[in-house]
Amino acid sequence: MNNFLNVEISAENQEQADNILNALLDKKLVTGGQFIESPARFRWKGEIVDMNYLTITSFTIEKYKNEIIKVAEETSEETVPMIRFTPLDANPKLLKWIEETVA
Repeated sequence: MNNFLNVEISAENQEQADNILNALLDKKLVTGGQFIESPARFRWKGEIVDMNYLTITSFTIEKYKNEIIKVAEETSEETVPMIRFTPLDANPKLLKWIEETVA
């Protein structure tokens, strides 16, 4: 039985988001993704920064977690890309699709 995960990866702009998601899709590490763009505010190097930010959301299985981190960090232009995983409990049809898509 696979352990299913939600994946969220940050990107500073659409081009970066496209590059990251395409690299992950090429390696069949994630199912695909949605781009969520929203305003963000955070502390960076002692300053408060306001900017629009993108989050790529996707699904995967546990065994690809380390490879996703590696590919996303190599592809991202951010100094500290935010890569988050949360356990996923979903309907059986979604879980089957994830398993068939990335396995």
